[in-house]
Amino acid sequence: LLRRLVTLISAQAALGASSQAFRKQAEGASQAARQYLEDNDALRKQLQESGGAPSPTRDENESLKAKVEALKDELEISKKGVER
Repeated sequence: LLRRLVTLISAQAALGASSQAFRKQAEGASQAARQYLEDNDALRKQLQESGGAPSPTRDENESLKAKVEALKDELEISKKGVER
């Protein structure tokens, strides 16, 4: 009976310590998440105040690069025409 009681008390102590560690970890994660949300809100406010537009998407970037290349080619053709 005493051996069983000691085993149960030991298991309860180990579970209590584990519970505290998990609680501290959860509090830390919660605090980090809260901080990230606050930072995100602050950045959104700064973006709105500066009147900045959201950054272009990858497709928009690709289409703009294609337009730049086409304009460069057109410029080269124009330069060759002027030289003639």
